Amino acid sequence: MTTTMSMRKLLLCALLLAVVVTLTGCWNRKELNEISIATAFGFDKNKDHYRVSVQIINPAEITASKGGSGRTPIITVQQSRGDTIFESIRELTTVTPRKIYASHLRILVIGESLARDGIAKVLDSLSRDHELRTDFYIIVAKDATANEVLRILTPLEKIPTDKMFSSLKAAQRNWGVTAKVDLHELIYDLVDKGKDPVLAGIRIIGDTQQGQSQRNLNSVSPQTMLKYEGLAIFHKDKLVGWMNSKQSKGYNYILGNIQSTIVRLPCPSGGNLNIELIHTTHKLKGKFVNGQPEVQVDVRVEGNVGEVECDMRMGENKAIALLEKELGDEVKSTIEDSVKRAKYYKSDVFGFGTAIHRANYKAWNRMKDHWEEEFAKMTVHVRVYAKIRRTGSIVESFLERMEE
Repeated sequence: MTTTMSMRKLLLCALLLAVVVTLTGCWNRKELNEISIATAFGFDKNKDHYRVSVQIINPAEITASKGGSGRTPIITVQQSRGDTIFESIRELTTVTPRKIYASHLRILVIGESLARDGIAKVLDSLSRDHELRTDFYIIVAKDATANEVLRILTPLEKIPTDKMFSSLKAAQRNWGVTAKVDLHELIYDLVDKGKDPVLAGIRIIGDTQQGQSQRNLNSVSPQTMLKYEGLAIFHKDKLVGWMNSKQSKGYNYILGNIQSTIVRLPCPSGGNLNIELIHTTHKLKGKFVNGQPEVQVDVRVEGNVGEVECDMRMGENKAIALLEKELGDEVKSTIEDSVKRAKYYKSDVFGFGTAIHRANYKAWNRMKDHWEEEFAKMTVHVRVYAKIRRTGSIVESFLERMEE
């Protein structure tokens, strides 16, 4: 009995020793005092060289409990000598005291000039980096360089990147004029012959130089701000044009990305009213008619009357029916305007080609190599079903009664 128990203890010890020997441990660990945490990268092009900018957290200012020392919470470093993206990023260590740690990256900004030249090489380099997570969002600097965007200090958030990250999600969900696209989604759209990519555009509002000062960060009314504005249309990996705010909403209606937004409608007697959309659904179906590809887009919207600036009796059924028709017509016009813009650039950002592929893969294989030409001339049918759920707690606007 004693001998058996001793043998079991010996085997257990041997097993534990074998497990310990096979453990690798944290062989690649890095202490916080050995790294610089990057929250954003920016890429620009200068002739044959890439210019890489990185926004690094200043930990002393972020963690300060009593206002810090008055220095900026972030530092933006630029390196413009690299012939390749990987070389440029690594060369940043010549101007930063520590190695760049990019696992907490939230935003990647691409300058408009580089976007027009092509972004495939940038994405290929980033996708091979084992330290990078792929859940950061990619945006395009509109009429600016990526470096200029990353140098702007914004109020409300100590780290400008946090502001850009949060605003991008909120603007798509509650307004519908942006698109949050991460690295995986962008690469997927690039390799899919039935869909071209889009990226959100960001613009500097105000003076660029003033936006880099501490005064802009501490001002009650900042003179320089960052604002998301429209969508960048790509054909393959090159930026070819822009959608305005209305066209960007149309894009998001088609893809079902809008959770809520505001639609402004004219009143028959003059004035306007606003409808708050509270629910939207979409359906996209490809088909062939007489051998030609066509797409059917169905969108359903539900909303509440949010603001009335005219004489309209909301309690009457005919008023509600009129509003529903006007709402449906306005959403349909927005969608058609977006499709028209994309056709102008021959860029299928909606994925109509993917829908045609699902409908008839043999026919798709015959046209996929010249799909941009087919897309530009194809028929797109749009149907919008609109429903008004609530008109508010009063059926008449008191603004009209005040004017009597």
